[in-house]
Order: sequence, then structure tokens, then C-alpha cells
Amino acid sequence: MKKMSLLAVAWLCMLHTYAQQSFKGRVYDLYTLSPVKSAGIYAGDQLLTTTDVAGEFSIGEHYDRLLVMASGYEPQTIRVKGNGPLMLIGLAATSYNLSEVSVNAAKPRSNLLQPQSVAVLGRKDLQRNDGISPEYTLNLIPGVRMEKRTMAGGQRITIRGYGNGTNFNGTGYKAYLNGIPVTDGEGTTILDDIDFSILGRMEVIKGPASSLYGSGIGGVLRMYTLKPSVYGTRISQEATAGSYGLFRTNTRLEYADEQSSVMLNYGHQNYDSYRINSASKKDYVSFIGDFHSNEKQTFSVYAAYNNSNDQLAGQLDSSQFAQRKDTGEIPYLKNKGYVAFETYRAGLSHQYTFSPHVNNITSAYFSGYKQSQAFAAGLTSNIAQNVGARTAFGLSFTGKTVTLNGTLGAEYQKTNSFKKGYALANAVQGPPTGDLEVSAMQYSLFTQWELKLPQGFLVTAGVSNNYIEYSITDRLTNTANPTHKDQSGHKTFTPVLTPQVSVLKAVNETVSVYAGVSKGYSPPVSGQVVIPQIGAVNTALRPEKGVQYEAGAKGSLLGKRLSFQVAVFDMEIKDKLTSQAVTEGNTGTVLYTMSTNAGAQQNLGIETDIAYALQPKHPQVFSLVRPFVSYTYSSFTYRQFKSDNNNNAKTVDYSGNKVSGVSPHLFNAGVDLVSVWGVYLNTTWQYIDRMPITYDNAHYADAYTLLQAKAGYRRDLGKHFSLDVFAGGNNMTGSRYYTMVFLNANYSAAPPNIYLPGPYKAVWYGGFNLSYKF
Repeated sequence: MKKMSLLAVAWLCMLHTYAQQSFKGRVYDLYTLSPVKSAGIYAGDQLLTTTDVAGEFSIGEHYDRLLVMASGYEPQTIRVKGNGPLMLIGLAATSYNLSEVSVNAAKPRSNLLQPQSVAVLGRKDLQRNDGISPEYTLNLIPGVRMEKRTMAGGQRITIRGYGNGTNFNGTGYKAYLNGIPVTDGEGTTILDDIDFSILGRMEVIKGPASSLYGSGIGGVLRMYTLKPSVYGTRISQEATAGSYGLFRTNTRLEYADEQSSVMLNYGHQNYDSYRINSASKKDYVSFIGDFHSNEKQTFSVYAAYNNSNDQLAGQLDSSQFAQRKDTGEIPYLKNKGYVAFETYRAGLSHQYTFSPHVNNITSAYFSGYKQSQAFAAGLTSNIAQNVGARTAFGLSFTGKTVTLNGTLGAEYQKTNSFKKGYALANAVQGPPTGDLEVSAMQYSLFTQWELKLPQGFLVTAGVSNNYIEYSITDRLTNTANPTHKDQSGHKTFTPVLTPQVSVLKAVNETVSVYAGVSKGYSPPVSGQVVIPQIGAVNTALRPEKGVQYEAGAKGSLLGKRLSFQVAVFDMEIKDKLTSQAVTEGNTGTVLYTMSTNAGAQQNLGIETDIAYALQPKHPQVFSLVRPFVSYTYSSFTYRQFKSDNNNNAKTVDYSGNKVSGVSPHLFNAGVDLVSVWGVYLNTTWQYIDRMPITYDNAHYADAYTLLQAKAGYRRDLGKHFSLDVFAGGNNMTGSRYYTMVFLNANYSAAPPNIYLPGPYKAVWYGGFNLSYKF
């Protein structure tokens, strides 16, 4: 009996000790992996504790379930399995609170402390329309324009007026997807194969960010796929259908706990389109995984396979566009024009915290694509492979009044491509017209430091050294083609230094002002480096260079309900690339054209963005009312810019003219409503001013407005099911607008075909998202 009493006492002591064991955890941002401070840890309605600056917390009692809430993040309910090692809890950020969203680097920091204009879009932003393509949301960002050549591809993004120097794909900015560069070694960005419907976050850094990301005067676009935001296993089925044969599905399996999160998604998209010979079909498979082996390190894996086919109808001339005709260019129609991509991407990233003072993020990737394109005058068949790696060390030295944080790293990328061309007439393939092997290599060494001083001052300085190298082999140079000019050659550019320096003043915890200067560069692509008519490499060609001066303010007021960003900038670009005619000395006959550095331009602009998020603590009707407005003013002018570098009687001086392809005024307004019953409404109105489309400013594209709206019902059905049913419309007023304009066309002969029209009448869609949580 005495032994049993002793056993009982020992058992009670063990239970008491177990109950007194502290439970520890760390709360972090799902996408940046940075700590979330001041997050509340709740048991029911009772606040137990809040996280510290490292995102950590400790609780002295055991609870089966905890609710984690932080301003600017979606709440997360977790099941406590036991008093094991440190529990890691990831939160997905919303865009409603500027000061709580971090911008990713080796040492992530709040957007409020970013001394440059940065826009962050969350999942709700990206889903405020049909969710298939992000142009309607991206175009709400001041200074950013996304256009597209096909119904679901051929995207061109311009940032602060830079990046429209080509009518095909994108140049002048750097794009990443889950840390993997989408921009290849030549500086070209192709977005046809990106599954925008499963993106969970997008960040746009406006203006040069070369001190951390290498090339790109326009800026940086960072995209992140959706990550599981709810612990446990969940199966989701999404479907959207709409006008002109739109049909899109996503079938997704997710799992998340405190040590790992994985997602597998299959997406199918079909769109018959509103234009002749413009149908689109796409299939996507994506796998995303984050694995926390311990509290110091995280492994992230991303793999994707995409298959895309978009038909091409060509462009319309101004008369056809004005008359709202559904037609195309005859050569495109006869050749059954299309562009097809088969791509794959795979990347592995590792983040490790050596100590409170040193951390590292290293990623390596491999990607490739096969492209086939039938256009008006030919057929191209390209194969490309990309390999690369990036590493960045974060260093932190903390004192009583002064803190120094630094980033030190390197990035390497190499693209090997095989570019074949053939003649094509009436969809019948002819002889080969080109067969090039191109090896493009870029790498950079970078460092950036942030000195935090008393009185809220933050001084940032950084620099990168950037290297570019092209090697070209012409496989048509053989005994069977004795008249063919050899296009083989090698070009190594002089290394480019791109510094950045800025000063930021935190007025208080929610408002900051800043001023800075940054330098960037954009290299020419291989097609500009080679002069095919003489089989030579253009050794005198230089990258375009830009310097941006920027001052602004950002923050949150009225209890963090009113968020705003204001920026004023002066971007000065020199060594602009243009074509130069080479003539025969006696007759003046044009023998061929080549790219050359000629002229400059100055981009002056103002960008404003303001939103008010009213979220009552005890709502009666609406749990969220969020009106917003944004405005962009652009005064972009050519400086010492000429039609060519010949400087003869035929050379035209465009100095003083407005930069083509930039609207001087852009205005956006809208309101988001969410009711306590689960009904929500998103509305957006956009105004795009008329813009010059030729260097001489003799021709303009008309102004237009767009109205979009989406209404839905979102609700949890019991403990396991979640449902989101929605319907909406784009271009609800039936405006005549364009999705892209080919710039600087020749008007000396027949009217050029330059307009890619948007749908001439309202486009409707509807769908559902149904998920089951086990």
C-alpha cells in the first residue's frame, strides 16, 4: 500500500511537471521566411502572449489548439501535438498593411524600411479578377504596365517606361519564380509558361536594383507560388468558365505541419478567344515543398512542367482597330501562326542560420524550354537550357544605438540555346534560314549594407560588379552554303559596376521618408550583338545604362488603416540601343542595318498609391471596406536621340519628343467589400491616357477606360469543407482598347499593322473553389 501511494505521488508530480513545461514556437512569413514580431498567441479568446523581435514565444501551460494572429497576416489555427522541439508556424501575408510586409533579401526587412518604391501583391490581390492572368492587378501598381501579344502569352512588362524597346516578350527587367530566374542569360524574359493562377505573392521593385540582382534598369519582378497556409491535409478543386470558351481548372493537394509544407497542383486552361486564329491551350504541373529540418535551416524545392500553345493572328492597322474588326494579317492566317512552349524548371534552395549574426540563402536551378513559332514570314524552332546558382550571406552586427546589416553574395547564370529558322509560306516549310548555337553567360558579385542610426535614420549602400559574355556558332557556315555569311563570333563586355546609396528616416513606427540614387544596366541580346549580313560581331556595342534619383514616403496612418506610398523619380538612361543603316558610299544604297548605341532619354515621374482598410472589431454588416486609388504621371523625353548614328541628311533628331509607348496619365480606383455573411465584391476602374507610338510623335494610341467587377460568396461548410463561388466581368462597359501596340512602326508606306485588340465587348466568367480539409 505504501508503494502504491509513492507511485501515485510520483505520477502526480510527473503530470504537474508536464503541465508546467513551457511550449516554445517561432512565427515566420511563409514567403520571405522572416520572423513576424508582435503576433498574438490565443487560446480561444484569451491572449496568452506575443512574439518577440525574433518571432519567438513561450507558453507555460499546455493547450490542444492555439490561434496565431498578426496584423497584415491571415490567422492560423494550429494543433499542439506535444512539448517537443521549437514549433515553426508560417503565416501568409495580406496586402492590407504596408508596414508588416517584408521584401525578400538575405536579410528580409519591412517594406516600410525599403528606401525604394516597392509594390507587394498578396493572394487576394492576384485573385481579385478571374485569377488567370495578373495584368489587371499588376496594372493597378503605379508605374507598372503589363501588355500581352496573345490571349494568354507574349507578355511585355514596362516599369517606369522602361522595357518597351521590343515588341516581343520582355527586356529591361529581371524576373524570378521561387528564386529561379525566369530571365535568361541574354536578358530576355518569357512569361508564356508561367502558371499565374497559383501565384501567392508578387513583388515589384521599381527602378534599378542591380546592387542585389544584376542587370535590369526597369527593376525586378519576384513571383512566388502558392504555399499551404492551413495546417493539415487539404484537397482543392478550382474551376473557372467564361466567355469565348474560357475553361480553367486546378486540382491541388496540400499538406502542412510545423516541420514541412508541400503542394502538388495540376492545371488545365483552354480559351477559344474573341479573335480569329487566337485560341490558347495550356497545361501545368507544379510541385512546391518547404522542409524545416530544425529551427536553423529550411530546404525549399520547386519543380514544374508546362506545355503551352497560343495561336497568332497578327496585328490590326489603325482603321481596322477603329472599326472593331475581327480579322488578322493574311500571312499569319495562311501560315496558321502559333507559338508553342514546352518548359521545365527545377530548383533547390537552402536557408541556414549559423548564429544571430550570420545566415545564408543558397539556391541552384536548372530550366529549359523548347519553342516552336510560325509567323508571317517563317518558322523558328528553338531549344534552350539554363543553369545557375545564387548565394547570399546575411550579416548582422548589433550595438546599443547602432546596427549594421549586410548582404554579400554572387549570382551565376548560363544559357545555351539552339536557334533554327526556316522559310514558311502557306504553312509549307521551306529551306533553313538560320542555325545558330548561342552561349550566353552572366554573373555578378554583389554586396549591400544597411547602417541603422539613432533618431530613426537608415543609410543603405551597395554595389555589384557584373559580367556578360556571348559566344555564337553559325552552323549554316559550311561547304553547302558558299555564299552564306558566317555569323559566328565571341563578345565579352567590359564589366559594369552598379552602385546604390540611399538615406531613410523613420518618422515613427508606421511612416518613413527616403531619398536615394541607384545605377543599373541592361545588356543587348545576342541578335543585336551579331551583324548577320557581314558575318561579324558588333564589338563596339555597349549595354544601356541608367541612373535613377528617387525620393518618397510610405507608411500607414489612422491606426494602420490608411496605407500610402508616394514617389518622385528622375531616371536618366544613356547608350540607348537603336538601328544604324550602313550605306554604299557612291549610291547611298542601304546595304544592311546594325544596332548601335545612340542617344538618351530622361524619365521624370510621380507615383501615388493610397488605400483605406476599415475592419471593425465587431462588424454588423461589413468586416472589410477597402477603397483605393492610384495615379501615375510620366513626363518622359528623348535627349540627344536620333533615328540612327549615321549623322547624315537622312538622320532624324527626335530630341525633345515624348518617349513612345508611355501614357502621361494613368489612374486607378476601386473598392473591396467583404460582409460578415461571406459575400464579397471587388471593383476596379482604370483610365489609360493617349500615348505617342512613334519617335516623331506624329501618331498616338487613343485613351480608354476599363471597368471590372467580381462578386462572390466565401464560407466554411462545417469543419472540413470550404467553398468560394464567384462571378465577374472585365471591360464591362465595352470599351475599345488594345492589349499591346507595336511601337515605332514605319508609316511612310501602307498603314502598319500594330494593334493587338482587346475584346470589343464585356467578358464574363464564373467559377468555384471547393476544398476539403482532413
